[in-house]
Amino acid sequence: MIETVPVSVVIPALNAERFIGEAIESVQAQTLRVSEIIVVDNGCTDRTVQIASELGAVVVEEKRRGVSLARNAGVRCSTQRWVALLDSDDLWDARKIEHQWAAVRACPDAGVIACYFRVIENNSIILEVSDEVAQERWADYHGRVVRSDHCSYFPKIEHDFFPRFLPSCSDAMLRRDVFATIGLFDEEVSYNEDFEFFMRVLARYPLALVEKTLISCRRHDQKHSFNRQGMRDSLISVVNHMLKHPEKYPTGGPQVYRDRIKKHFLTTERALQEQSESDRNESRNKYR
Repeated sequence: MIETVPVSVVIPALNAERFIGEAIESVQAQTLRVSEIIVVDNGCTDRTVQIASELGAVVVEEKRRGVSLARNAGVRCSTQRWVALLDSDDLWDARKIEHQWAAVRACPDAGVIACYFRVIENNSIILEVSDEVAQERWADYHGRVVRSDHCSYFPKIEHDFFPRFLPSCSDAMLRRDVFATIGLFDEEVSYNEDFEFFMRVLARYPLALVEKTLISCRRHDQKHSFNRQGMRDSLISVVNHMLKHPEKYPTGGPQVYRDRIKKHFLTTERALQEQSESDRNESRNKYR
């Protein structure tokens, strides 16, 4: 008989009929059974709700559009001691909850349990971090405690932790009291809302990391994060907000991301300048 663990799974969904069935089925196929699956109907006009209901998920309605609004509605309706998040177009490996529950037992004071993910497109893997690369990221970091072959514990998160790792929604499992302490997702943030949220979490709670790839994140033409302009503008806004309210975030963390933004913009500007000079030279040569 499969053991059931006190985990609520929250899946926000907006017209997700292409993928919602596989997402739910990946939860139902876990080697440890979760207690409930909650799908939040965020204004669906397709068959998302029907598919979710037929698969046995609890469907919650949130008419106001927005992924943070939907996630928050699901968290409020959840009943279990742990809350696992899953985007409607992503998939869990069958042993995801099993490995994360082992991390809960190994690191009982951790507020968030995370793992690694791969990126897939049309059922092909287009990005996956190798075990060697995953280990290299911690080579000069001294705040990591190895608890088992695949579980590391980080009791205090500070600036030198970043940007080595940051949890994301589909890989994160959080203790219920985390939301009571640091709040829910910021409903005013349209993009990078998970970045801002998990920075708040890591400022207050230890992290347990299952160092295995247990999530498949889909890349497709309707993905929210494909709005690169929106993602970039939001990232700048979020980092500026964190710099103004450093007490909410890990010590030195906002400065790390500010410096990364500056470096990225300098690199981009340099590339654009070089391209512009190349175009001018090509134009001059054309009319000689």
